[in-house]
Amino acid sequence: MADENTAIAVDVRPGQAHDAPLLKPMLKRTAARVQQVDQVVGDKAFDGAAQRQACAAIGAEAVIPAKANRVDPEPLDTAAYRERNRVERLWGKTKEFRRIATRYDKLKTTFLGMIHLVLGFIRLRAKTNVNTT
Repeated sequence: MADENTAIAVDVRPGQAHDAPLLKPMLKRTAARVQQVDQVVGDKAFDGAAQRQACAAIGAEAVIPAKANRVDPEPLDTAAYRERNRVERLWGKTKEFRRIATRYDKLKTTFLGMIHLVLGFIRLRAKTNVNTT
């Protein structure tokens, strides 16, 4: 993520589906758009060998806390993990738009289109606020 107002890649999953399997394709899309990915920051849900290998495959460090039941936990860069709040703030901004927060759209393509539109509004609003102050 370039800043807290810019998403590089985004996708949606059904509510009952786990997000972790989506990490590998999202990393490929991100790596295609930026020169180098140094770190991938995620929550405990992404702690798994497959997800860590996907990060290593693109040359990125996985900054993911270990699940409580992990036998051999990986060390965590806590300073880098604190940066995860930037992603959370961006998603908080998307939820200011009622249509995204309540997910009125039934189709994935329609909902994803609205997310892209809202992310564009957020980025545009951030750019205009920077220029006026």
